[in-house]
Amino acid sequence: MAESVDELKIRIRELEKEVAQWKSKVKDVRYGLNWLEIPEAFDRESEDKIPILEEVREKAVDAEGALAETPPHIIIEGDNYHALTCLNYTHRGKIDVIYIDPPYNTGSDGFTYKDKRFLTEYPDGQKVPKDHPLRHSYWLSFMEKRLKLAKNLLSEKGVIFISIDDNEQANLKLLCDKVFGEGNFVTNFVWKSKSGGANDSKYIAIDDEYILCYAKRAEKLAKMMDKYAEVSTSYNLKDEKGEYSLDRLDKQSIRYSDSLNYEIIGPDGKRYWPKHKDPKHPNATWRWSKEHVKTNFEDLVFKNGCVYTKNYRKDSALARNLLTDERFGRTRTGKTDLFDIFNAEVFTAPKPIKLLFFIFSISSSPASLILDFFAGSGTTLHAALKLNAEDGGKRQCILVQQAESENNICEKVTYERNRRVMQGYKNAKGEFVEGLGGHIKYYKTDFVGKHPSQNASDADSVELANKAGCLIALAENTLETVSVPESSKGFWQIYANTETKKRYTCIYHNGDYECVPEFVATIDALRASDKKAKFTVYVFSWNSPDFFENEFDDLKNIEIKAIPKPILEIYKALNG
Repeated sequence: MAESVDELKIRIRELEKEVAQWKSKVKDVRYGLNWLEIPEAFDRESEDKIPILEEVREKAVDAEGALAETPPHIIIEGDNYHALTCLNYTHRGKIDVIYIDPPYNTGSDGFTYKDKRFLTEYPDGQKVPKDHPLRHSYWLSFMEKRLKLAKNLLSEKGVIFISIDDNEQANLKLLCDKVFGEGNFVTNFVWKSKSGGANDSKYIAIDDEYILCYAKRAEKLAKMMDKYAEVSTSYNLKDEKGEYSLDRLDKQSIRYSDSLNYEIIGPDGKRYWPKHKDPKHPNATWRWSKEHVKTNFEDLVFKNGCVYTKNYRKDSALARNLLTDERFGRTRTGKTDLFDIFNAEVFTAPKPIKLLFFIFSISSSPASLILDFFAGSGTTLHAALKLNAEDGGKRQCILVQQAESENNICEKVTYERNRRVMQGYKNAKGEFVEGLGGHIKYYKTDFVGKHPSQNASDADSVELANKAGCLIALAENTLETVSVPESSKGFWQIYANTETKKRYTCIYHNGDYECVPEFVATIDALRASDKKAKFTVYVFSWNSPDFFENEFDDLKNIEIKAIPKPILEIYKALNG
């Protein structure tokens, strides 16, 4: 007997080890999305270098009047991966709304992937047909990198909207669950994109697309209210609180509750009960509890033997995820929008202004910062301009669009469309359409150094500091260049806030400090002219910039920061 007990104990220990091993495997192999991650190649001039942004000043669009005091909209020409890397320095945690319309990976939409393994055969990448064995892996590898960078940019209350169709919707949902967290899923909007079913559909007429929506932190996301929703209710009554309609307090219910089936005594002493269709089988209840009726008795209306509540007209309704009405536009209206501006077909399947107007109206505030890193035809900015004109908002947009070698969509469509929308244009009928106003700053991605950020040499760091002016100005939202004397030798720059001129960014980006006295004197002169203005001073330093504090008599309204180390640290973290 003793031997059998010992054997049982040994067997129990063996089983416990086996259970522990299985538990470990269950933790490692989770439900989710798995694909072959394929390294992506980029243009040779960007390989093993550090990305920056450079302003193209001749493309600036200036605003007039009151709109001159609104923040400029930003257009960035270049690969969105590099642009997003730069924005992780300039706008980390600052973006309120992201909308993107990425390639749908239909097999015929021109989606191209640069597979690093086959650059010799395909130096410009290869278009991905529908029957390509790595079709979905290419697309997921492409999207994951960019969505991870985009997540960093969202504010705590930020939200992202992604247009997609059946080709990748299921994969995108799982990818977003992975990147943003399943608990931050908000909804999947269904948008009726066609007026009728597609004639080329193989089995069934498909006339919808999707817009996936995720929050940075769902618990901080406000309700999305649709103030432009069409109201079907007739508010034909009015009191001192406003217009209202009457709703019956009793309702037929599948789930009957005794606690909601009680007597209410009206002002005239008459007794009221929920009205049952079959008194022998009661299935009607009040919508309010006894306590709620007692507290809000004065809001009840007793009429025609029934009890009613007052349903007051609201300024807005909770937004719905079924977008079928004409007010959300169709693919054809997106084409009409664009044709009306260019009098030519310049882009395939642009999203309609109405659709993005709706998205921004439910998700943004008048001062929100909006990003679109697949800007395409530029509908995002056009819709934001229209919404600003509607509600007096000062929403600011950042658009990113690849130049593309064949025809520069960013310059010829994204930028040109919104330049015309701001300044006015003749439509397809020859009628002049008044501009919506606003201004644009145009940038291109560029590269410095000879090594990637994680292996940056001292020479790379010096070059980055010398070329980081536009990055720093964007980070501080001080985009107006202040003229400096020629004696500055290009060692320093000053930027001002466009709207108020109350904030300045002053950058001494050279390791040679011979021009520091003039730099400091210029800052002191600006301080003397406006004692309330705030100054952020960036100075080239390998470590702490504290030594520079001694250059000023006092540090009131001055903050001193170092370059280029903070930029490199952010880039290294992204690539680590």
